[in-house]
Amino acid sequence: MKDISPIQSSWFYTIAEEKIKLNWFLFEYACELYSKIKYSRNEALCKWRSGRSNKQTAEFCAYFAKRMRHSAIDRLVGITDEVEIDDVYILDYCHTNTIRETIALMDVAGNAWGELLEICAVCPHRCISERFEYCDMFDRWN
Repeated sequence: MKDISPIQSSWFYTIAEEKIKLNWFLFEYACELYSKIKYSRNEALCKWRSGRSNKQTAEFCAYFAKRMRHSAIDRLVGITDEVEIDDVYILDYCHTNTIRETIALMDVAGNAWGELLEICAVCPHRCISERFEYCDMFDRWN
């Protein structure tokens, strides 16, 4: 059985106006990314994880998800055809990463993004299409 992610929904807002569906989507993405990293058997990710606590991994996932906000909006409004998962997002946070670790993190970030979008396709909350609407999930989660 998988344990619950240490990522906190409160990391995705600091004021009530930020309790929007897009931020909930990014919270969900951070949780999905955390799970993918934590349970990956990829050698480079295992090495990367070994130097970090679960909380440090969670903090990276939250940071990375929030950095993805701009790329997500660009894709949603049609500025780009794909969501850009940039190695700069990773390297800004993890300065000592090897190339293999960074590539492995980019791969798992892309997989987490794709799987979350598949879930979103059938989710009734419509976090993508109603991205700037208030999200009561923040109130129920805390």
